[in-house]
Amino acid sequence: MLLVRNPLVTVATWVLTRALMLGALAGVVAYPDGPSILNDVKLYAEWSELLATGRFPIGDEMWQYPPGAGVVFAIADFIPPNPLVGMVVLLVLADLAILLILLLVGRRQGRWQPAWVWVVSGVLIGPIMLARFDLIPTVFAVLAVVWASKPYLSGAASSIGTLLKLWPGLMLLALPRRSLIRGGIGFVAAALVVMGAISVWSSGAVSFLGGQRDRGLQVESVGALPYLVMNVFGGHASTVFRYGSREIDMPGANTVGFVISVGGLLLIAALAVLRLIGRLEDLPAGDVALTALLVSVATSRVLSPQYAVWVAGVAAIALMDPVTRLRRSMWLLVPTAVAAQLIYPWAYDGMLHGDWFAVTLQTIRVLTLVAATIYALYVVVRSASGRALVPTMVATTNKA
Repeated sequence: MLLVRNPLVTVATWVLTRALMLGALAGVVAYPDGPSILNDVKLYAEWSELLATGRFPIGDEMWQYPPGAGVVFAIADFIPPNPLVGMVVLLVLADLAILLILLLVGRRQGRWQPAWVWVVSGVLIGPIMLARFDLIPTVFAVLAVVWASKPYLSGAASSIGTLLKLWPGLMLLALPRRSLIRGGIGFVAAALVVMGAISVWSSGAVSFLGGQRDRGLQVESVGALPYLVMNVFGGHASTVFRYGSREIDMPGANTVGFVISVGGLLLIAALAVLRLIGRLEDLPAGDVALTALLVSVATSRVLSPQYAVWVAGVAAIALMDPVTRLRRSMWLLVPTAVAAQLIYPWAYDGMLHGDWFAVTLQTIRVLTLVAATIYALYVVVRSASGRALVPTMVATTNKA
């Protein structure tokens, strides 16, 4: 037990696991189709060369990132020997930044578990963690929750994260009601500064807004599961590659995606209302942030394996509070991440063509994600209705 509390052991384990993950990406550590996971990074590298000249990839249907991401991709072009390596370097640095944040905050609060959650998450998620842009916005989402008691900084961190990948904007809900105005000011101020700088540097920064209006139901999403199960039992749910992912190409699929997305927006709106009327003040900031994120992921028309990176970061910082009520959700997310790694790249083709084992993995992935989300919402409803859960009441009493 003393060993796991030692930050040097935590860092050493992080170095070992990340070295193995990088080795898998490079093809020097055995991992099925490991180098193929770098395909997205190769695309980032292509964009980097264009963005380094101050131009966004206007008209490219694969471009799906807010303007702040363009700055990061451009920076990768200046890291030798090439933008592909540069992008991986930036991702490893983002991974390390999250670990250091968790270690520093954990040291102040006497909490060693969150840093270990982050280290182990890399093993659960797999090498794809270091081959997707998603690590970088996760840094700012984690900071937004860490700074929940400093609303101007929290709002600014949430804003910068939003300009990288949109979803960190949900971290505003982590702020107590009395801090929302100050958080909003920090959010807007940071957005104006960053967007002002980007507009001077480049053109086409907001081109991503109109690029994916017609995006459909991606095969890994929650709403696509019935179509995959249908394939196992002799059906034929056809798919099409569009907007950088494979989507269900069947009558009604787009409607399913739309309905689920609207449901998610309504749930997030309900969380926002509960925060505004002060019904979430008894919940830890990290619990509210994680609940909002789980709702967003579970009701999205896309469920890429790298989304587990978002959840891992926010779950780790939520665990920093000893009275977090979402430990059950966190445990449920373990098989979610493992199943996602087994599916991509190992079982992805089988999942598309009705292989029962691959579809079973996807079923486990979807059901555990949905269960984690439902439990998180249950905790929120209990808190909003004034019925605190027993473990929190005991912890609060002991603290007093």
